[in-house]
Amino acid sequence: MSQVPVIAVFDIGRTHKKFLLFNEQYQVVDETSVAWPDIADEDGYPCENMPEIAVWMRSRISEALAKQTDIRAISFSAHGASLVHLDAAGKQATPMFDYMKPLSEEITSGFYALFGGRRAFSQATGSPVLDMLNSGIQLYWLRHFHPELFEKLDTSLHLPQYGNYLFSGKKHADITSIGCHTGLWDFAKGTYHGWVKAEGVANLLPPPEPVSAYDLVRFGDKEIPTGIGLHDSSAALLPFVYTAEKPFLLLSSGTWNITLHPFFKGALGEEDYKKDCLYYLLDQDRKVAASRLFLGHEYQHQVKKMETYFHKKSGYYLEVEPDTGLFIQALQEQAPDRVFYPETMAGTGPFPHLKGTPVDLSKFSGFEEAYHKLMLDLTYMQKVSVELLSSHSPVDRLYISGGFVQSHVFMELLHAFLPGWELFIAENKRASALGAAVAMHDVWQPEPLTQDVSPIVPFKPKLSLDLSSYRSYFGL
Repeated sequence: MSQVPVIAVFDIGRTHKKFLLFNEQYQVVDETSVAWPDIADEDGYPCENMPEIAVWMRSRISEALAKQTDIRAISFSAHGASLVHLDAAGKQATPMFDYMKPLSEEITSGFYALFGGRRAFSQATGSPVLDMLNSGIQLYWLRHFHPELFEKLDTSLHLPQYGNYLFSGKKHADITSIGCHTGLWDFAKGTYHGWVKAEGVANLLPPPEPVSAYDLVRFGDKEIPTGIGLHDSSAALLPFVYTAEKPFLLLSSGTWNITLHPFFKGALGEEDYKKDCLYYLLDQDRKVAASRLFLGHEYQHQVKKMETYFHKKSGYYLEVEPDTGLFIQALQEQAPDRVFYPETMAGTGPFPHLKGTPVDLSKFSGFEEAYHKLMLDLTYMQKVSVELLSSHSPVDRLYISGGFVQSHVFMELLHAFLPGWELFIAENKRASALGAAVAMHDVWQPEPLTQDVSPIVPFKPKLSLDLSSYRSYFGL
């Protein structure tokens, strides 16, 4: 372990849980990544094994301190739409229900009726209708459909704040977690929405606090400032916002590709919400417009099918480089039966109701040809998702972070689909964890933050592609 001053960060993703140590230059000096198989909730639906994750988190700090690691601060980032419900004794009272858990029409229609319907819900809470991804619906569901569980609840914490609670024993709510498609926040009034009090759940939710909030937590003979945590997509944005010289969009890529517009000056409308646009909060007075796309999940689903069909080893797609000839061929042979319609994205993204027959892979000569057409279709969806925001509030600089920067095919296509834009690669592959660390900067470092914390590199395409003849067949 490190003997230099560090900040310890837990970055809790849906699949991988990471523990990182950053030095004063925000370079990673140690990193551990683990994953647990899901357990099941009362209905048999998969959910995260939070009791085991909590044990692991406590053990990582204990082990680091036992090795004399000079931890000067602790912070947390975690995925949104996840609540940890505590009982009066401070113990987990229910499973941490998964954000993809399906809910019946009776539940969802009753919840949205509190606002006057789905359209009114979106306008008031800055979020599309996302059911369980609107985490506030959990409280309504438990109160009306599982009163025996609801009676056990004393406090409901979003996952980042549960990280803090494991060490501090304090109960917090940070503004980024409340503001990320929860259905809990009234964006017009800048406070919890009135339904929270009307439904008798206000007492379960702590008051909102800024991302810089922290507790002093005693570990043996030392006190360590311990942040209250923040939503991972908002965390990924912070290093760039704090050091930006010009307006930009950030595309945070991974399982979800989320485009964030921290300089948004327009207003999202009804059609935007239908196309998976929403607001995030960086603080109570700063809205960030966003558009979501379940692209990484769809991508993995499609390439696994292709690897199986073409008898390729797992991960073969990582070896495919962009080929101008295959792009030209794909454009020349466009037809409805050669379209890779999304198979795992129903209800999400700019084409939430898009349906189509899964493509017959026998129409392609091999993996490479099929892969290039797949990437044309998927990257087009990304272009549309980005332009939903820029059409309201023009920007021509796009930062891309996360897993998709590793795909040369994706980067070449995105550059070609966005002529006139400047694309930059955010080189830090741990954007959420870095943001959580940066949120605590003033607590553990005396010098001001510099641009070095979030290096970006201009993307320079190797191909010259004209995609003006591309047809998506998706409709708008």
